[in-house]
Amino acid sequence: MISVTVHLSGADLVDDLVDALRLGGCLAWRTGPRTCRVEHVVALDEQEARVEVAFFLRAWEARRDGAQASLVG
Repeated sequence: MISVTVHLSGADLVDDLVDALRLGGCLAWRTGPRTCRVEHVVALDEQEARVEVAFFLRAWEARRDGAQASLVG
């Protein structure tokens, strides 16, 4: 499994994103006040995981007014 870290614009957004990622089939957990770790369970490599998670983040942001999420590193 390939994992990536996500940084969010607000601490109040982390649990919502973690729940959404889990519903989407990823493993996810909070790692800090405004960060979470995501494991993409079917990605073949890190590049695929980053693309898939980034796409998911854009869709998630579009449904939450003012939310911003970005991949770290």
